[in-house]
Amino acid sequence: MRRPDWHTYYLAGAAWAATRADCTRAQVGAVLVSRDHRVSIGYNGLPAGIPGCASAGNCPRGALSSDACPPDSNYANCAANHAEFNAITRARPEDLPGSTLYVTRAPCPQCSTLIASAGVARVITPATLLSQA
Repeated sequence: MRRPDWHTYYLAGAAWAATRADCTRAQVGAVLVSRDHRVSIGYNGLPAGIPGCASAGNCPRGALSSDACPPDSNYANCAANHAEFNAITRARPEDLPGSTLYVTRAPCPQCSTLIASAGVARVITPATLLSQA
């Protein structure tokens, strides 16, 4: 039996985390891995205690057509905390510098800013791995 490499392993974890997402438009998962392999996990959804997007219909974006809300929008009308945000804010501060974030899709502009501000060294998505192959 051959063990998966670290990138494959942690991306599989992000895909697993995405199954918990409560979004009507996209299920996104993220795994933040520190330099010494400490892990923090996140998925997209409304903050704890607020009825979720999919289960309670609390999503302003979900009511929009695809034309009104393109995939590359700035997500200003998204009520959810994104997977990247949840993984970063649940990590210990000392684990952030130099860490790697594995995400099931490319981060939005707001999350990209947060990722850089947090000191995350690199972001790996399924597309990143395909381009390296």
